[in-house]
Amino acid sequence: MNRLKIWIVAILAVLIMGAVSWIAYQANAKKSVLNQSYAFAYKTKNHVNWFKVTEKKGKVTGHLNETILEENPKRHFDPNLFINKYKLTGKTIENGYKFQAKQGKETVTYEVHPAEKDLSVKKQGEKQSTIYKAINQKKLDTYQKKIQNRHQNLVDSSETRFYENMRHFRDKVAKVYGFLYTAEDKQLFLQVESMHVENGWDGSFLITTVSEEGCKPYKEMKIEVGGFTDGAGFFEMSYDPIIEDGVIIGSTDRDAKSVKLPIKKTDGTVELKAFTRKEYKKLPKPYIMTGDSVELKAVTKKEYEKQAKAFKKRAEEKKK
Repeated sequence: MNRLKIWIVAILAVLIMGAVSWIAYQANAKKSVLNQSYAFAYKTKNHVNWFKVTEKKGKVTGHLNETILEENPKRHFDPNLFINKYKLTGKTIENGYKFQAKQGKETVTYEVHPAEKDLSVKKQGEKQSTIYKAINQKKLDTYQKKIQNRHQNLVDSSETRFYENMRHFRDKVAKVYGFLYTAEDKQLFLQVESMHVENGWDGSFLITTVSEEGCKPYKEMKIEVGGFTDGAGFFEMSYDPIIEDGVIIGSTDRDAKSVKLPIKKTDGTVELKAFTRKEYKKLPKPYIMTGDSVELKAVTKKEYEKQAKAFKKRAEEKKK
């Protein structure tokens, strides 16, 4: 065989080996479930998560994506839509993959195993795995579009639902005689006498305490109060005359079953906690009540009179 033929054979051998290697590489790549689908998604009514990833030589790259509709149950007329994208890296492990995604300041690890053409995903810290379905781009676009349309519908109807919520709360309050809390040495009774546009309200607040005076078993202080509630969690109460530290911020529930008011404990005594107007203006919005509180529960007139009579009777017995 002359030199030219030897070179030709050598070149052909190299080309054949390269082609075989490329075919083998392509076959291995196609075997990876990660390279088989456009994305892998998990969806609920208000949430879709999806991995857009590829594997090459045992290394995984791509992104974790989220579209989240937050209806905000306490203010359900004011929805939020969040769209997040996190860079993802990973590698092959025994019978699957390990993904890591930096989500804000936290790096979250996912253990992933093929489930036929889908993925079984177990998030760090969670006990159960979740199936992420293999989908194409058209299906993913459909998932996102449904959530975006739902968000837009909620936004468009927010004013209507806001006023429906207010009417619902006003109707519930109108059926309540008052809100009552009873302890050994104190009884608090709140009556909402009128409620105005956008749930401003007026009423009275009766504080009955066991008297420290020798001749009186108990004493009562009744003050005029008013404030604002959104009928979905927030409850503000100020008393008249308005003084510098006269704003009490508590909470309520949508069905007006109770009102919670914040308290502070000083030297064993329990007092309602109030903010000055200056402090009130600096509070974060929306305000979330934390710390100790007392719960004034909705009562009928008959229930109130029974409990008020029992409290006064106990106070009188203590003075004997």
